[in-house]
Amino acid sequence: MRTILLNSTYYRLSPGSMIDQRAINPFIGKLGGAGSPTYSDFSQASAEEYFDFRNGIGKKRGIASESRLDWSEGLDFTTEGQAVLGPLVTTAGAFGVAPVKIIDFQSGTYAIGNSQISKWNTGTSSWDSKDTSLASPLDAIVITDSTDEYLIVSSALYSIYTVDGATWNDLVEWNSPTGFVDGSAGWTNEANAYDENTGTYATCLAADNGKYLELTIAAIFCDRVRVYAQDVNGGPNDPDVAIDLYYDGAWTNIYTGTITKNTWVTKKNPAGAKIVTSMRIKTNSVTGAQVQLHEVDFGATFAGYLADYDNKLFSITTDGRVVAYSAAKNIDDYSDYFELTGNFGTLYELFEGKLLSDGTPTLYFTGTEGLYTIDTTTEIAYKQEVQYPNLTYAGHAGLYWNANVWVATGYGILKVAPSVATYIGPDLDDGLPSGYHGYIYDMETVNNWLVYCVNGGTTDKSSIMKRNSSYGGNQQVYTTSAANKPIACLYHSPSSLYTNGRLWFGEDTDVKYMMFPDITSNVKQIATYQYVDDSSYGTFPIFRKMAGIPKTALRVAAITKSCSATDYVQVFYGLNGAAATTSLGTFISSPKPTTLTFNSGLGTTFYTIQFAIKIIRGTTNTNSAELESLIFYYYPTPTRINSWTMNILATGTEGNRIFTEFETILDTNTLVAFYPSGDSSKTAYYVKLTQMPSRSYWEEQGAREGYFTVVVQEISKD
Repeated sequence: MRTILLNSTYYRLSPGSMIDQRAINPFIGKLGGAGSPTYSDFSQASAEEYFDFRNGIGKKRGIASESRLDWSEGLDFTTEGQAVLGPLVTTAGAFGVAPVKIIDFQSGTYAIGNSQISKWNTGTSSWDSKDTSLASPLDAIVITDSTDEYLIVSSALYSIYTVDGATWNDLVEWNSPTGFVDGSAGWTNEANAYDENTGTYATCLAADNGKYLELTIAAIFCDRVRVYAQDVNGGPNDPDVAIDLYYDGAWTNIYTGTITKNTWVTKKNPAGAKIVTSMRIKTNSVTGAQVQLHEVDFGATFAGYLADYDNKLFSITTDGRVVAYSAAKNIDDYSDYFELTGNFGTLYELFEGKLLSDGTPTLYFTGTEGLYTIDTTTEIAYKQEVQYPNLTYAGHAGLYWNANVWVATGYGILKVAPSVATYIGPDLDDGLPSGYHGYIYDMETVNNWLVYCVNGGTTDKSSIMKRNSSYGGNQQVYTTSAANKPIACLYHSPSSLYTNGRLWFGEDTDVKYMMFPDITSNVKQIATYQYVDDSSYGTFPIFRKMAGIPKTALRVAAITKSCSATDYVQVFYGLNGAAATTSLGTFISSPKPTTLTFNSGLGTTFYTIQFAIKIIRGTTNTNSAELESLIFYYYPTPTRINSWTMNILATGTEGNRIFTEFETILDTNTLVAFYPSGDSSKTAYYVKLTQMPSRSYWEEQGAREGYFTVVVQEISKD
């Protein structure tokens, strides 16, 4: 009589009874469809359709219904059901220095870098130099007042401007002193030095050489002075003088030497604009009878970052300490300044916006310590209730757009709405791939798109990304060919100025541009839109539905447009964590190209699989193949498990005990060991007792003895 070993107890089978063993599905989880796995039959192949990627990059693992990508280069997934090539990028002549700003002014485009401001010449496709006087520029703004239109460029120290693009001047307003101090009594007629008349003068005789005349003024944001003087020695000579400014509680010499006689001579403070309350001047030598100081002025200016607010030009220093502003509707007329108190870190942006609480116009600034507003009436800066890491380039870009404030937080972007702040940058989810990391350096808006650049610095590639303000999704627009090609600035010129609109950007020491339409987001609707030659990989998330179950990849089908032998879509895949670089084949016809098969139609086994596509273009740069839908067919092949049906003998005085033990096994949550051979030295199976008769049914058959039928099953198996 056959015996089994179950849960460490031997049981005999009924006379002549056999064990019925069958292979069954472990669980019949349906892998198709959305939501959690349900239970169905594995008899048919499953399909996964990829057609919408508008939710953007940064999803390493997922399913098609999430509309996400892992990463993409050179492909445009802007429109649902339409993957096409990315934009053709053109290098705009030879610029030669790293651009920090690009801006349109009076129907022309200007690029700005260290000691270089140049205008794009559309006729020669080259840059025409316009000014080289400003070192280390930070910001640029176009602003119109009641008299003219200005392009202003600023550094941390100074500002210059133009009204025609050709002639550039320092942005400075001259202010006369309001008093004097002649503590050593070395000068006479001291007030003549600021009486607005170059025909009169203060005098220092040879006997008083080296004695200072101090000229005072109410505190002013000043970066320079100018002097009109002569040394009288028979005829006029160039005077030899020393000029100091008083700021930060001390005197600082800004110039020592000769100056040209009888003309205005300007001397800048090498330290830039400071809050100055007085200057002093002395003669170093008097070659003749006397030095005559005809006139002096203080130069008030703007420095740092710029904004157009309340019909005035505002500037803020890079440490956030000083805000200067012009007269209303007269931006080249310096009005005043005020100081701010706080720990602002390093500032990177000043911009006009509205308070999110009530819509009141305000000034915002961003920097390493956070996002702030400025109340220009009370002259107080208020830190907003948002936090981001104190990184070197945190706050490098900020703007008010679509009733929200958008702030670069270093590697990410913070969208600030009334009562809520949301991180939306490319560092979310699985983030950018290794080798593509960088700081968010600049942001630009085009219709409903937030366009921003990821500056990879010297170690990583740099990229341009875009995000739709309505439905989100960070999408790659362009990536540099190698690391150490920083993208540091962006600017969009409208289609009224350049065909199909133009997105300019600085890459290393080059200025480049691409078409970026502002009339539609669907580039396929624009016959003259120009596409890049070939894309790199557009990589889908790793397909990992119930990854532990083996599956068989069968084929990939597609719906396409505009495919041909020269303009086509190529499909790649990678199995079980491998990069998706193995070519499956190409789609060279439309609308339904020949389906691609795995292993000549026999299929390829996998646990996880990742797909990628490339789009290849022929010689016509206005052509692009188009992928509408990619369909992956596969067949789940879970490892089969075993089920045993048998009749257990329960007779005599042991009948009730045996039945009770099986009831206990039935109610046990864990699995139990089962040896169908009855020999514990042979194969053990870990099973669940799934079927046995109820006690009432068995007793109705007559006494508690005889035999009863049970079913035990494995639950899962690798």
